[in-house]
Amino acid sequence: MSWAWLTQLSWPALRHQAGRQLLALLSITLGVALAFAVHLLNSSALNEFSKAAASLNGAPDLVLRGTQGPLSESSYAAVAKLPGLSLVAPVLEGQAQAVGADGKRFNLRVIGLDVLQSGPLGPELMPSELKSISSLLDPATVFLNPAAIARLGGKAERLSLRAAQGTGAAHSQDFAVGPAIAATGSALAVLDISGAQLLLGRLGELDRIDLRLEAGQNVSTWLANNALPQGLTAAPPPDEGARLSAMTRAYRVNLGVLSLMALFTGSFLVFAVMSLSVAQRQPQLALLGVLGMTAKERAALIMAEGLALGLLGSAAGLLLGYALASVGQQVLGAGLGFAVGKAGGKGFGLALSAAQIGAAAIFGVIGVLISLAACALPAWSVRRMPVALVLRGLGNELEPAPPSWLGPGLLLAGLVLAFVPPLPAWPDVPLAAYAAMFLLLLGGIACVPALLRLTLGLLSVLPKAMSGSALLALVRERARDQAGEASRSLAGVLVALSLSVAMLVMVGSFRDSLTQWLDQMLPADFYVRSSLRMQAGQGAALPPDYAPALCASGLAKTVTGQRSSSVWLDEHAEAIDLMAREFKVDQLPLVRPLVGPLAGPIVEPLAGASTALPVYINEHLRDQLQLRPGQSLTLRLTPGGARQEAYVRGVWRDYARQSGALMLQLSDYQRWSGDMQLTELYIWLKPGLASAEAGPQLKALQPNNPDDLEFAAVGELKAMSLSIFERSFAVTHWLQAVALGIGLFGIAASQSAQVLARRREFGLLRHLGLTRADVLRLLAIEAALLSGVGALAGLGLGLALSGVLVWVVNPQSFHWSMDMSLPWPRLLALLGAVFLAGLSASMLAAWRATGDAVVQAVKEDW
Repeated sequence: MSWAWLTQLSWPALRHQAGRQLLALLSITLGVALAFAVHLLNSSALNEFSKAAASLNGAPDLVLRGTQGPLSESSYAAVAKLPGLSLVAPVLEGQAQAVGADGKRFNLRVIGLDVLQSGPLGPELMPSELKSISSLLDPATVFLNPAAIARLGGKAERLSLRAAQGTGAAHSQDFAVGPAIAATGSALAVLDISGAQLLLGRLGELDRIDLRLEAGQNVSTWLANNALPQGLTAAPPPDEGARLSAMTRAYRVNLGVLSLMALFTGSFLVFAVMSLSVAQRQPQLALLGVLGMTAKERAALIMAEGLALGLLGSAAGLLLGYALASVGQQVLGAGLGFAVGKAGGKGFGLALSAAQIGAAAIFGVIGVLISLAACALPAWSVRRMPVALVLRGLGNELEPAPPSWLGPGLLLAGLVLAFVPPLPAWPDVPLAAYAAMFLLLLGGIACVPALLRLTLGLLSVLPKAMSGSALLALVRERARDQAGEASRSLAGVLVALSLSVAMLVMVGSFRDSLTQWLDQMLPADFYVRSSLRMQAGQGAALPPDYAPALCASGLAKTVTGQRSSSVWLDEHAEAIDLMAREFKVDQLPLVRPLVGPLAGPIVEPLAGASTALPVYINEHLRDQLQLRPGQSLTLRLTPGGARQEAYVRGVWRDYARQSGALMLQLSDYQRWSGDMQLTELYIWLKPGLASAEAGPQLKALQPNNPDDLEFAAVGELKAMSLSIFERSFAVTHWLQAVALGIGLFGIAASQSAQVLARRREFGLLRHLGLTRADVLRLLAIEAALLSGVGALAGLGLGLALSGVLVWVVNPQSFHWSMDMSLPWPRLLALLGAVFLAGLSASMLAAWRATGDAVVQAVKEDW
């Protein structure tokens, strides 16, 4: 039979069952749309970040940095004399503040350049319109990018910048504003390097030296033939886009998997719709077989319908996904939760690149393949259909029941896979855990018939008068005979409900753990820090006279300090965050076990290591370096500085970072480093002083430039943290709601279709003496039984999936452990909604299908 014949036969079938097919089509459309929209937002944000980083870093062949921290200008002079160099560009970077058009301060990045050398390396850092070359060399002229100009409310002629100078002091300086530069990203100011050194209080210092070799020079050959001045290291320019991609890979993969949840749920709806369609069309399909259509052609007819659904749904999904991404860029933010805004800005646009068009094709193919896979089993059942028996009303059970061991076997395999560690190539992508969740879902679906039969056994415990009634007997017999059909109708809602339960438990557990963590990490009443930032975005040191003034004011009962900085480990190439603070060990959010005695606020070192500092590492650093409590490590204040032996005293939960960090006692840090500066203060207010009253009084202790300090009550910080948490999971909630909506539509459609398909059965029951109320009661019992089994199965399976998410996926992906907590009110509300949706849909369809005209349906068999 030709393809044209298959098309002519499949399109009428699609039109005849347009209502159910429309739901299947909608499920594929939404699944493809959500997956493609999330991919578009993530890839566009990463591309924009890469472009912004490239425009700031330029295109040097080599970057020189100091092993002991900043470089000296004498190093620059020595490097400039080396042969084979066409450009030698010194660079100094930092952070400053300006007053925006709204009267509030905002931070902007400051880059100091030798414009004659750096111009060819970073053309986007140079103004396109320039009246004279002298303005480029003027240390009192600053050049702003579009983001900074927008914060100032448009073109400005003068600008005052204020920056920290590393000693707790700050310096303000006025600049003339030159022509704009084209660099994208966050607010940026470019100026001559001498002006940047004066503003940042770093006279004679450089952060790096960018080199471009002469034409024909090879980097490795040049390095082999030239000796760099002592204290310098050479490396290719960092790929910031690749670094951010690696840093956010786990977040993007998890979000991508979650976005496919709707498509995965929709595949079961397509399967249920096509299975029901095939079951209702058995006589017609059998008649086609008698008229000459082969078994292979009948299967191809069903697959053609699935192909049509997949093509239409994927095409519509790609268009809808682009529209959703465009809206999501403005409403949800470009980064969907991970921090690309530092370089990417907003409003980056969604121009489709070749890679994104290729991704669109991949998502379209996925949608088509899922639709075809959902139709495979119904097509196979049609192929093996005994046409002669079906025409006589026999052999209607086309799809064989799965073996009884399949469900438990899949559940066991999923449980085993959950304990498989991630692959070394992708340490933060738990592929085995995703496979485990997939097997658990399939196992749960395969167990539905057994659960249904087990539930029927419970009916025998009812009083004899009830258990022996005709209605319950009919329910029992139909449930035994149609257990496979019930499994198909429940598949979509079971997947959606279990995934929704799992996400609800995971998010609730995370929120409860975060709340407890905030209580432990923010024990004081009030917090103070500098509003100024240093080069790497770290907080500047507090004015040295503020803490003594606070202690003498009588506003505080207790004041403790913290020094936030960076530290280098011999085992790790990049700097990691360091927090030196005063704390009690038993109040930290520690992951047991501890090592060494608890001797008070200052922990004694291990025996035999009297000079080793006890440090506490976060879970990310533990997993990254495979460190365990009791192991030793070496700290350095600068990359090539003096070594300080330390040992891991314990591991603490750190929900503020997705990178390595360590903590130690402030007194230990001060003895080691000699650095007595503080970057934050923890304030316990005196009894009777409310936070609302304390803020202005604490600010008044800094009469000169009070805006250099930021004050926050503990309640404000916790509310802000939870608000960030809710925004981060906003996309998760929407994706979860869409998948659950598809599942609810699926159970409503399948239940309604099954009721409408049983009109002859209802007519026969009416002829046998049952009233319409009896038939409605029968259907109510069946619907309640089916919906109840689905809700309970979804709850149990969802709790199993939540265990994988909480105890496997999150620790492997984000290196965050948490305590599981069950939000029973929300869970019960979710189960109740699913139960009522199934029951209501069945009863609404039953009311339409059991009217007086139903008795006429029996004549169709005469």
